[in-house]
Amino acid sequence: MRTISKICAALLPLFMMVSCSLDENNTSYATADTYYKSVDECRTGINGCYSPLRNIYSGHSFFCMTEVATDVMYYAYDGLYDAVCDISPVRAGIGKTVWQQGYIGVMRCNEMYECIERAFNDGYVTQAETDAMLAEVVVLRAFYYYVLTCTFGDVPRYFERVTEQNRAEIARLPRMSAFETRSIIIEELKSWLMPPTEEHPERKCALPLERTYDNDAHLVGAAVGLMLAGKMAMWNEQWEDAVEVYGVLEEIYGLGAGVDPQAALAQYPLSDVPFGKKYTRESIFEISNDAQDYGQQVTGMLAAWCMPSKTSSGETDDGRKSDIYNGISIPELGDNSRTYTAVRPTPYYYQDLMPRGSKDLRRAKYDESGEELDSSGNMAWSWWGYDVDDTSHENLKFKYFSTVNSAFTGTPWLGNKFWCFGMNNTRDSNNYKIFRYAGVLLNLAEAYYEMGDYVKSCQYLNAVRSRAGLDAIDSSDPKYLMSEIRNEYARELFGEYHRKFDLVRWGIWYEQTRACTASSPLLLYIKPYKKFYPIPAEQVTYSGGALNNDDYNE
Repeated sequence: MRTISKICAALLPLFMMVSCSLDENNTSYATADTYYKSVDECRTGINGCYSPLRNIYSGHSFFCMTEVATDVMYYAYDGLYDAVCDISPVRAGIGKTVWQQGYIGVMRCNEMYECIERAFNDGYVTQAETDAMLAEVVVLRAFYYYVLTCTFGDVPRYFERVTEQNRAEIARLPRMSAFETRSIIIEELKSWLMPPTEEHPERKCALPLERTYDNDAHLVGAAVGLMLAGKMAMWNEQWEDAVEVYGVLEEIYGLGAGVDPQAALAQYPLSDVPFGKKYTRESIFEISNDAQDYGQQVTGMLAAWCMPSKTSSGETDDGRKSDIYNGISIPELGDNSRTYTAVRPTPYYYQDLMPRGSKDLRRAKYDESGEELDSSGNMAWSWWGYDVDDTSHENLKFKYFSTVNSAFTGTPWLGNKFWCFGMNNTRDSNNYKIFRYAGVLLNLAEAYYEMGDYVKSCQYLNAVRSRAGLDAIDSSDPKYLMSEIRNEYARELFGEYHRKFDLVRWGIWYEQTRACTASSPLLLYIKPYKKFYPIPAEQVTYSGGALNNDDYNE
């Protein structure tokens, strides 16, 4: 099973000397010129294209940038620079990792594209094998450019292999239009992944049109590429392109053309959304983690920032290790975990978007009576656990955490969507959900709204609302409809690495975050120009001044 966690161990010597900037000497290319002479050898090289993606998502800093420094979550202390926007070109925070790993990923993909083409020209692989591998590389490269443009805006763009002859020129590429970069990639993805038509007979459909996790390979495929094409089209306000590529995803995940969106989404339960549920059918892409008692462990650490505070990491008075989390003994969370000061939902989120008494099933795992719901578990006021003095663990009870109560006063914790059961120290073995089918439907609701088809927009929006137990809304008030589409993004995709990108795309990140955050440090540091991260100062230096941070300099 070739998951990203297993791929990390499969890197070739070709990639082991890769630079962190475009200006440094990368490696000798003798290995690349002589090695790739079979599908298996090409696959080994492609595997090396995956690991930088995981390096971006696996820590907590990218989560802080995309979710915490927004209107839906906050971190009350200034120690996490990305959570409070305390960033600059010389202190680029997660921006440094995104830049380095993003361009390492681009460079590896460009390298493998040329190597696979050469293997075909030399007769080592067939046309069908070549097309499938090239399409996978194109999707991975698109992923890196998607993350780079979302994070920095205009960035350098190149698609050729880095060599001794061109590396200096590539290292001195300036910022280039993010709009143009996305437009080029959208067309490239459509060419490789969409079925041919009378108007576009050149399209290859080089990868199977199937759900990502319907097989054991767990590689990026057509569904991931189509999702990326749609997301880039949304950024570019190319609504027709978004509808076109998402239409293919509807056929894949909705199980056929013309299926009612509500019925299509209903086949995927909300209880599959938590990060602890791996490779679920609704998922289009997950960043995988794997923790085993023996052998290699590839883990993140997000859960340690999202779980209720643990009473102690040592032993209790009766000699057993502590499994007490904010006043509740929770055996599922275990006694070997370590938690940090937690990220919390903002009052705007838990009072306005998901207030007490809301019918929204995504709100928490349990309702106010303790009944278990079909929920994604966005937040947690309570849990079924044991009294702290019940050392026998015999009397399971529905209990409210110490900092909240049955009147729902106090701030809830982030819910079990983000917890890691049985976590050892801070090693989080969950899979982080990045793209899901519900996100496709919300993008379609927005795209049809922008195209003026409010009835169809409501149809897709109400599909997501219906699964969550909310009443349908109609299209009589377009202004209200658009506000509910944006609110539904916050409710449904909570904590899935999109919120800042969406707010920036809508042009409201600064105003909305400033109005809704509960973080005093964020209020101190947030500025309108920080909607995009600065290019790290050393990269500007390496470029010989070709790159700039004019917004930050001003």
